[in-house]
Amino acid sequence: MGGPGSGSHYHWWRDGKKTTVGACRSLDACHWSREGSLKPGVLQTGGWAWYTGEAPAKETASIGYEICTLNDRPPWVRLFYTVTSTNERIDYRVLLTTTRPRFGGLRWWFLCPLSLNGRACGRRVRKLYLPPGSHYFGCRHCFNLTYTSTQESHRFDRVYRVLAGNIGMDFHLVKQAMDRIGKDKR
Repeated sequence: MGGPGSGSHYHWWRDGKKTTVGACRSLDACHWSREGSLKPGVLQTGGWAWYTGEAPAKETASIGYEICTLNDRPPWVRLFYTVTSTNERIDYRVLLTTTRPRFGGLRWWFLCPLSLNGRACGRRVRKLYLPPGSHYFGCRHCFNLTYTSTQESHRFDRVYRVLAGNIGMDFHLVKQAMDRIGKDKR
């Protein structure tokens, strides 16, 4: 176990770290359902915008959408936007599906519109992502996205927990401080 080349350190033949979902724009079917946009018998248009986190917040991107969940046809969301870097206008539909949770109600899902290796994905997902440099929204599996937490090292967590307990601080604060110290030394 653990021979040469094992472990999660840099190797010239490997790509860098995967893109994280946090670095992408996303559309959330659950959020749209909570705000009342996704429900049976709807035909509506709207827009969505993303803003910077700094004050004052500035719009960084926007998208238009049309939702159709009328009973006589399969439900869908039409997405339309312009890719700023190429001035390309994008307009396509994403099919929707529903499930009935055990205790009632209706849960909405996107069906991934992307194709991989000539095969339509069609995966039922709650969120669709648009990574930097991409033109279409798709599921995290098609874009090979990961979560930030899976890229973090947990190598020293046990030591940080002991240290936090000894000095009476929160574990996460100690970990952040020690990670900052480690980055400053590089």
